[in-house]
Amino acid sequence: MHRVIDRFTIVGWAMFLMPVLTMWHEIGGHAAACAIPGGHVREIGAFYVQCTGLTGVADVLVACAGAGVNVLLSLVAFALWRRATGDATRLVLWLVWLTQAFVAAGYPAFSGITGAGDFGIGRGGALANHGIPVYFAYVEAAVGIAAYAFLIRLGARTLSSMLGDGPATLPARREVTLGYYLTAGVGALIVGLLNPIGVFVTIMSAAASTFGGLAGLLRVGAKIDPSGTPKPFALPPNRQMLLVGAATLAAFALVFGPGWRPTP
Repeated sequence: MHRVIDRFTIVGWAMFLMPVLTMWHEIGGHAAACAIPGGHVREIGAFYVQCTGLTGVADVLVACAGAGVNVLLSLVAFALWRRATGDATRLVLWLVWLTQAFVAAGYPAFSGITGAGDFGIGRGGALANHGIPVYFAYVEAAVGIAAYAFLIRLGARTLSSMLGDGPATLPARREVTLGYYLTAGVGALIVGLLNPIGVFVTIMSAAASTFGGLAGLLRVGAKIDPSGTPKPFALPPNRQMLLVGAATLAAFALVFGPGWRPTP
């Protein structure tokens, strides 16, 4: 059965998508939710947005907007994936919708357990000063974990719809899932180390949102039906994508790694 998954093409797409999808979360979500009601975006970093001038509900919406746009993009990408035909197009759309969904589910799970992050009500959490009762953390953790478990099953099933199933598909599955996971995670970690506000951002944002948030990819790549059969699939070598991905990651690191302050 003909299956070609070029490792370096996956690496290129991961280096491209990680910065683009991260900025969708930070700029399309947090920064936009800050600016639209009249807040001031003081700084946009690779994995954070500093917003001032808002209180109450508007401030809560800023905290929730990042995961909100992740959900929106995931739904759009999923709908497009279902209608797409080319192997490469389907695989890229699959990576977009699943990783965005994993991140959206991971935030409430992470915040509910640790109290930190976009939905956190504990010390350092974005919702810490809004008088939210403690049982909210238990609810969001349960919802996030349940959603994440569902996405692992859905991710495995939809990957099988492209690659087929059975032990013979494991090498291709791992090229896709492990290759993307490691590239995105290492890239995020390196960029996060450039941030000017301390290692906390690197650990709680860069590492948590990639190595933590995308960890479900590893299970998706290993989850097979032993009685399944493979399907023909091809993601051939594309060295241009590798160059585009490297350039995108470098630009992301240089501009947003140290933090970017919009013109007042």
